[in-house]
Formats: sequence, C-alpha cells, structure tokens
Amino acid sequence: MNMQFPFLTVVLLAASLTAQTLSIYPDEYAAVAEGPFNSPNQPLAAGTGRSQFVYDVTDLAIPSGHTITRLAYRQDATLTTQDTGRTLQLEIRMGYTSLNAATLGTNFANNYVAPPVTVFGPAAFTLPNLRQTANPLPNGRFFLPLTTPFVYTPANGNLIVEYLVYGNSGGGTSFNYRLDRSDYYSPVVYGPAGCPRAGGGTPNLTANGLRPGQSYSTSMTTGPGSSFGFLLIAPGTQLQPPTSLQLLLPGINPACTSQVSLVGPTQLSAVTSAAGAASWSFTVPNNAAWADYYFTSQAAFFDFFAPGGVVVSNGAQVLTGAQPRCSYTFAAGPPATAVTGTVTRNYNPITFFEHQ
Repeated sequence: MNMQFPFLTVVLLAASLTAQTLSIYPDEYAAVAEGPFNSPNQPLAAGTGRSQFVYDVTDLAIPSGHTITRLAYRQDATLTTQDTGRTLQLEIRMGYTSLNAATLGTNFANNYVAPPVTVFGPAAFTLPNLRQTANPLPNGRFFLPLTTPFVYTPANGNLIVEYLVYGNSGGGTSFNYRLDRSDYYSPVVYGPAGCPRAGGGTPNLTANGLRPGQSYSTSMTTGPGSSFGFLLIAPGTQLQPPTSLQLLLPGINPACTSQVSLVGPTQLSAVTSAAGAASWSFTVPNNAAWADYYFTSQAAFFDFFAPGGVVVSNGAQVLTGAQPRCSYTFAAGPPATAVTGTVTRNYNPITFFEHQ
C-alpha cells in the first residue's frame, strides 16, 4: 500500500497548525505603511533601566489561546540616516493588567494583576543597524524571539510587556535608535463627484482626519459663488450608495445624488465666497466614546441657473481615530530593577506580535 499521500497530509496538517501570524499594534496600522512619529530610544535604547508598556486588548488582534513567539519592531522609514545597534543585556516579561493607557500607574509590580512571566533572558541581544544601506532590514523590521512563548488570554486583562535592560555595549547609556511610532489613524473616504454648477465647475468637498478633542473640519471649493446652502452631516453613519435627488427636487440634474443618510441629518449653513468656497468646523468632545466614530457629510447649495436650482458636492466620510491606547512607565538605571517610574501616556512604538 502506498503511504506517501497520508504521510504528506500529516506533514501539511502539522505545518498549518504551526503557521505563524504577525499582528501589528495598534491593529489599524495594518493599513498604514508608516507612522507620523519616531521613537528615539524606547523600548530598547533608553540605556540601563526598566520600561513597562500596556497594550489595550481593543487594538490587539491576537485570538485568545494563541501563543506569542516573537516580538518585532519597525524602523522609522521617514529618516535616511543610519542608527547603529548595540548589544543589550536584556530581560523581557509579559503579564496582564486591569489598567489601561489612561490609568497605568507608576509602581511596576502594582500594575500587574498577577506575577508576570519572563519570556526572554536575562540574556544578550544584539540590535541590528537601522536604515543601513548595504544591509537593509527585510520589510524594515527586526525580530526578537521569545525563549518562553506566551499564551495570550485577553480575558485576563490588557497585555503588559516589560523590558529590563541591565546594560549595553555603549556603557549603559541611551542612544538614538529611532523606531516607527504611531499616532491616531483617521481615514477619509470620498463619494462620487457632485453635479456641475451653472457656468461649469463642480462643488468639491474635502475633510480632514481627526481624533476626539480635535476639530471636525471640512471645506468646499468650486461651488456656486455668493450662494446660500448647507453642509448636511449624518453622525454615526457611513457613505450611502448614490441616490438620485430627482424625486425630491424635480428637474434637478440627474448627476446630483444623495450620498449621506437623509434620516435626521444635522445642517450647518454657510454662504460661499465669490469664488464658490465655504468651510465648516466644530470640536469633537475629548472623550473616548467619540473614537472610531463616523461623520459623513455632503454640501448642497442654491444655484438658480442650474437645473432644479440646486447643486450638491461629493460626499465625505471620516472615521475618527484614537490616540494610541498604549502608555509606558519608565525608570532609568542603574539598577534596572526600580520599584517606581514615570508614566508617559499614549506613546506607542509600533510593535508586532508573531503568534500561532
């Protein structure tokens, strides 16, 4: 009997069971090639000392029960100068906390809900050079393998990753090692073009990304000049499939479509400039409830020489971002075993978690 195929099936099954997945934190950065900031020395280049990062389960796309086998970090790609790596005497611990980015405390031990697990070292680890032209990092990343893989159970709380640097090959001092760092991610999506005004030109609406505590800001250009109209805002909804406005406004240009929900939209009035420009702005409350929230808008203005007397812009959809749900506590050494440190809020060197 030929046993090759059953054997091959077993091999392929075993390979699939050990397949590795790389999850990025924060998870929305899977769609972002580069963060807007860089981290010059955290978490690995601050010299001898102790740092403790909290990663909120909200932005950590690792299924429960999966085993974290490696950490990875991404060099800041907006820079071109090389950062030279050093060898660290390093220990990494992982555990859980009931705290989050807003409440992480100054006492390292008290931040854990249970004693952490040492997942690396204490052992030597050599950081590679960043942005080295002759020897570039694959995908701009380098990996740190865990000697003790960590089983992730989000029901236990938010994840803590703690780094204890007992010394480095530069005499224990800090050094520039600029890793990619995130901020809020707020994508903007636009609908199809609006309909032409009299005399040519089509109203064009643009919007800016934002996070809670900042201003929702949108503006229109090439609309009818010195004309009265509205910005229709549909909070909490996404762009709608374009729908003809001819049933509501007989005689209007068929290219004029509704792209926002017409169920109770908010109306902000404006009068355009002579060139047909208008803008609107309001502050979104600085409250986490407004993070990951949609604002969708579309402008409509009177134009008495256009078919039906009204023209509309394209629609604009904004998903509000959130400051990184990651904070860290740090204490400079020596030693690397301080009891308390200083907290820095909403600071996230982009981190990858390889898991299976």
